[in-house]
Amino acid sequence: MEAGGRIFVQNYNCNGYTTTNKNCLRDLSASAKYQLPFIYDYTGFNLAVGAQDIGGEANNFDTKYIVADTTFDTLNLRLSAGYGQSSLAFGIMNGPFGGAEWQPLSFLQITGEYDAAEFNANAKLFTPENLLPYGVQLSLDYELYTGHKNSDQTVWGINAAVPLLGYNDVRKDLSNTKAIDLQKTVDQQLAQNQNSSLQRLITALRNDGFINLQIGKHQDNLVIALENRRYNHNPMDGVGVALGIIAEHAGNDTFSDFSKMAKLDKNDTQQNVELIMLTNGIPMFTVNTEMTCYRDFLKNGSSCQSLTFNSYNAKTAFNNTTWLINKINNGFGRSQVIISPELAHRTATEYGFFDYSLALVTNLYTPLWQGAAIDIRHTLPVAENDDFKEGEIWGNSAYDNEINRLFLHQAFKLPQNIMTQFTAGYMYGDYWGGMNETNWISPDGFHDLGFKVSQFRPEDEYKNGKHISDKGVRLAKYQFSYPDWNWQLELQGGEFWKGDRGIKATSSHWLGDTRLSASYLTSKAQGSNEYEDFLTLSISLPLTPWRDMNPGYIQIKGIDQFTYQLQTRVGNEDGHNNLNTGLGGSNDIQHNLARQYQGQSRLTSAYFKANTQRLRNAYIHYVSTTQ
Repeated sequence: MEAGGRIFVQNYNCNGYTTTNKNCLRDLSASAKYQLPFIYDYTGFNLAVGAQDIGGEANNFDTKYIVADTTFDTLNLRLSAGYGQSSLAFGIMNGPFGGAEWQPLSFLQITGEYDAAEFNANAKLFTPENLLPYGVQLSLDYELYTGHKNSDQTVWGINAAVPLLGYNDVRKDLSNTKAIDLQKTVDQQLAQNQNSSLQRLITALRNDGFINLQIGKHQDNLVIALENRRYNHNPMDGVGVALGIIAEHAGNDTFSDFSKMAKLDKNDTQQNVELIMLTNGIPMFTVNTEMTCYRDFLKNGSSCQSLTFNSYNAKTAFNNTTWLINKINNGFGRSQVIISPELAHRTATEYGFFDYSLALVTNLYTPLWQGAAIDIRHTLPVAENDDFKEGEIWGNSAYDNEINRLFLHQAFKLPQNIMTQFTAGYMYGDYWGGMNETNWISPDGFHDLGFKVSQFRPEDEYKNGKHISDKGVRLAKYQFSYPDWNWQLELQGGEFWKGDRGIKATSSHWLGDTRLSASYLTSKAQGSNEYEDFLTLSISLPLTPWRDMNPGYIQIKGIDQFTYQLQTRVGNEDGHNNLNTGLGGSNDIQHNLARQYQGQSRLTSAYFKANTQRLRNAYIHYVSTTQ
C-alpha cells in the first residue's frame, strides 16, 4: 500500500477569494495505490490498482487506474502497462498506457512511456546507494522528449530521497569486518558478570540514569524494579539497556550476594531475574529471563527460550514481591524540561500556498507521588507569515507568548489491566476544566478499548463581542494492533471538541520509530444536518537523541513524538473544497495514557515478541554509544 499527498499550485501568493488573476488555482490532494497480493507468485508480474486526487471534486486531477509490471533482472529492465480513467488535461491516463524503465548504469536510468495520449522520454542521474550519509540519495531528472504541446519547454527536476528516521529492528550482524571491534567490546562487557556483585549491579543501573530502583525477591527469583526516563524513542530501548546492564553484572557472585540478603536456604543454579518497568512509580511491564540464556542472546542473537513478557500482571507481580532495597534514585520531583517546535499551518488553501505560525514549546513535567504529576507548557512564537499576523485571516490561530497548559494529572492502574488518568487545569490559553481518560488493553496487547470525557469552561464568556461556549469531548475508541506488520487500526467516535459528532478511522504503520498514519473523518458540525468528510495524512517521529540527558532533578530533552499532518476534504457532492473549521478535534494532551504510560500501545507482550531482537539492538547501541 502506497499513500501520498500532492500540492498543485499555479501561483504561490495570490488570494483566490479576492484576486482577478485567473491563474490562482491551488489544491491539496491525496493519492493511493494498492498492489494485489499473491498475483506475482502465480503469474510472474505485479498487479496494482490506484487512484489520484481521491474525492477531488474541486479540481481536474481525478484519476483511477489498474497497472501491471514485470522486471527482467538480467537486462535491468522493467515494463509496465495499464488502463486508466481520468479528467487530466490532454487525455493523459484516460485509456491504455504503458512504459519502460532501463538502467544501463548504476547511476543512470532512462524511461519511455505512452501516457494514453502521447509518447514521452526521460533521463535520470542519481547518486549510487550508500554514497551519501544517512542513506540520502540525490537525483536529476531531464525530459528528453514529449509529444505534448509544451515540447518547446525545458523540463527538469532535482529530487532528494531521505529515509525516514527509524531504528533497525532486525537482527544486528556483528560478524562483518567493521563490527568485529564492537563484538569484542560486547563480549568484554558481558564477561564482567564473572567478577561482579549485587552492589556493582545496583551502581551500574543507577549511574546510567534509571530511577525508582528497587531490589526484591519473589519465589527465590531476583526482582529488579526501575523506571526509564532516558531512552525515549521506544519503550523497548529502556528495557533492552536495563536487561543488558543486568546481564553484565548478574553472575554467580551477584546471585550469591542476593541469596544472602534474601536469606534463601539454597543457591539455585538458575540465575532467574524478573525486571519490572515502572512509569511514574506505577508497575507497567515485566520481563522474566534466565541470565545465562540472555547473555547468549546478546552475544549472537540466538533465541532465548526463558525470555517472557507480561503487562497484564505487572501490578500483581510488584505487590507480590518482598522488597529488600527501596527506591534508589527516588523519582519524586525529578523534572523533565521538554523542548520542541510546534507548527500551525494552512497548506494549499485559497489564501496561500503555505501559511504558518512557528513556536518553540517548553513543557515542564514534574512527577510527584505514584501516578501524579504537574504539567506546565509554554509557547514562544518564533516566526509567522503575513496571514497569521494579528487581524489577518489566521490571526486567531497564531501562537502567543503564554502558558497555554497548566495541569495536574493523577493516573491509576486498576485490576484487569485497566488504566485511568484524571486531569484538571487550564488549556488552550482560555479554558478551565478537567478530563478523564480510561482504557483496557488485552493480555497480549492486540486490543485496546477506551473512552475520553472532558469538560472545559472559557475563562472569558465573551470575546470580541462573541459568546464563547463550553467545550469538551465524549469519545470512545477501539484500537487493534498487529505488531508483526507494525500496524495499528483505531476507530474513534462520539462528540468532538467543537461539538461536532462523527467517526474517525486511523490506520498507522510504524517504520522503526517513525509512524505514518492515514485518517478518514466523517463528522457533522454542531447545528448542521450534513456530514463532512476529510482525509488526513501524517508523519510522527521523535525529535530527541536516542539516549537523552541523565535524569537528575532537571532533565532537558526533546519530544518523543513530533507530528506533521496534511488534511484535504473528500466526498463533497457540492463540488467545493472549503476549509475545515476544526472538525474532529479531541483536545489531545502530550502526557496521555498512550504516550506517557503505554509507549503508543507498544509496551505489550505481543509487540515485544514480534520485535525481540530490538532488545539486543538497544544494548549493542548502548555499548557503542558509551564505550
